[in-house]
Amino acid sequence: MAIYQMLAILILLAAALAGFHPLAGQVATLPFHSPQFAEKVDYHSFAPALLLQHHIPNRFQKLPKNPVLTPTRGSWDSKDVADPFVAVTADSILLFYDGDDNDRYHIGYAVQDSLGWGWQKRGLILGGSGEEWDSFHQIAPAALLQPERWLLYYNGNREDSELGYQWGLALRERPSASAPLGEWRTAQNGPLLALDSTNWDFAGNAYGDVLWFPEEGKYRMWYTGFQGPLASIGLAESFDGLRWEKRGEGPALALFPGVIAPEVIFNGESYAMYFVQLEFLRGGMATKICRAESRDGIAWENVQDALLPTERWERRRLMRPNLSYFEGRVQLYYCAGGGSWSIGAASAEAQFESAGVWRSRTVQGEFTRLGIKYEQPPETVLTVSLVDAASQKVYPCVLEENRTMLRKDVYCSQLAVPAGLLSGSWQAEARLSTARPDRSPVVYEIVLVP
Repeated sequence: MAIYQMLAILILLAAALAGFHPLAGQVATLPFHSPQFAEKVDYHSFAPALLLQHHIPNRFQKLPKNPVLTPTRGSWDSKDVADPFVAVTADSILLFYDGDDNDRYHIGYAVQDSLGWGWQKRGLILGGSGEEWDSFHQIAPAALLQPERWLLYYNGNREDSELGYQWGLALRERPSASAPLGEWRTAQNGPLLALDSTNWDFAGNAYGDVLWFPEEGKYRMWYTGFQGPLASIGLAESFDGLRWEKRGEGPALALFPGVIAPEVIFNGESYAMYFVQLEFLRGGMATKICRAESRDGIAWENVQDALLPTERWERRRLMRPNLSYFEGRVQLYYCAGGGSWSIGAASAEAQFESAGVWRSRTVQGEFTRLGIKYEQPPETVLTVSLVDAASQKVYPCVLEENRTMLRKDVYCSQLAVPAGLLSGSWQAEARLSTARPDRSPVVYEIVLVP
């Protein structure tokens, strides 16, 4: 094991054994992934958000207003919009996608409008690293939101070809009022994974998903590996998000005639993968979205159809599934069309536990305020308390006292730390409950302010 990998593990172990010790005088975010106690809550599936544990049924219904995003005449995406990836924050819902107007694909984004009816395009954000390897196309964005920075993985190609794609990474500091979302800077010289003629995926790597496992200090990437015209799904791992090692000698999932574009959800116990399955039908090739399950993210089983191309505009081809949770539903975004691509969406109602609790590790530091961003749909309840670590005295927080609305049912509450805790150690506790099994409150972040 490389030295930097061992150091990362030792640092995480030390943090897990100790309390929460942020640097003095600095704003800090409580990590949901390392609680003192947690029961029937999920901080993995739609990280970095915290919500009730749930089951996602394999019953997705397409939205009647599909397609939800189409090409714009005279713009950089006038021919195609494809490969959606939705990133949900308390402040906004972002849709990253690729598009083209001159047979060269680039990456842009859109923001959900204030009424939740549609998407407002905000323009191009990534047109290549300036190097040769991704100079022609940049496609398939996959965003990873971390407290201090946002990572945007993508695939680049030096020529107009279906083969030869490689992985790249762009990043930026977390957007704010003073630093809104704009262009990103590339984070490396050259692609993240080199192509090797002796490997099973010698013809290119593209269309995948990246998850961060903070408890292990490890990133995992599920990706499409090409063997000429054939495609399977592989797995790679990294301790820093930049240097990657492929896992195993062959693909993690291979089904004839091909599988591509994995989207992986990990709920803390098991994995679900949504992916595209190629199939031969009368009149040519078609694609559909399938679902598989795994206990370890490596061996996959129980493959089922999740979404079929039933609409005329889809032209028998569904591509690049992406799952997110907003507006009280699990959202499955995809692109379809072939020849002229657009983006569609389907949704399912998750089945949530009725109640759950999360308590932070002991906070030690001179903090005077808490900022809590959360979503509270009708018929759900969120209560937050501060607990004295020594006496276990509970200080209830009144979320409604000083709060602002960020979007529908989403708020930011500013709370003062009680005087009795200003010089002591304490824990933050969130209790989530719902009267409806298809809804859950969501905690997006808890920020500590000196």
